[in-house]
Amino acid sequence: MAEETTFGETGREWLTYSHKGKEGKFAFPPVRGTHQKCYQAINADSEIIPAEGLEIALLTQEAYTQNTPRWEKVREDCFVKRYIRAPMRLSWMPHNSELAGAIVERDLEGRGLLSKMNLPVDISNWKKNESGLYVSPNENQIYVEKARYSLGEINENDGLAIAYLGREGAEIFVRTARDNKKVPYSWGLNIKDIKQPEQRVVVLGENGGRLCVDGLNWGGYDYGCAFGVVGGEASAQKINKII
Repeated sequence: MAEETTFGETGREWLTYSHKGKEGKFAFPPVRGTHQKCYQAINADSEIIPAEGLEIALLTQEAYTQNTPRWEKVREDCFVKRYIRAPMRLSWMPHNSELAGAIVERDLEGRGLLSKMNLPVDISNWKKNESGLYVSPNENQIYVEKARYSLGEINENDGLAIAYLGREGAEIFVRTARDNKKVPYSWGLNIKDIKQPEQRVVVLGENGGRLCVDGLNWGGYDYGCAFGVVGGEASAQKINKII
């Protein structure tokens, strides 16, 4: 994998990358603010769209492997001192419900907790993918059943990590953590402690020797950083699905 991805820096405004022959660049510095403000700002910029999925995993990888001043700044300012926002929200589903686990939704508009997710009554018409996750007909939501994810230390097969970052992105994220002697870790709600769906947004960051994917964030703090991307996988494909 490492030999297939190369990175460099040009000018004052971009962090550039090439992954498997596809060129792209992250807008630098990132947008900082609430979940909603970050994605409103990115979507108002005609040059960029929100970085998501594999792109965020690649951002994580390079923040922890490159030693240039700007990549070091991304690592220290965005992962260590703050956190990276992902354009996703999720609903934790109680353990005694028909859909115990989590429903993960693509959220490029930054709605976060400002509106309620439209939760399915059942998933009989959803498609089960190769990762064992259920994808909605419009490919905008993923159901991760409780047996498919862990809270605490995770590996590359963790269902929530795959829902957030895609299959390849989850592999990159876990490898990046381990290569940097950090524990790949997932924060989330214990669904045994809730009686109704609990909605949150997704962030990534470093915490006490752990490199974390975090499904507990409320989204309302001005603390998070969100990256826009040009020419990346999402830009090139204009996809309307999570993975």
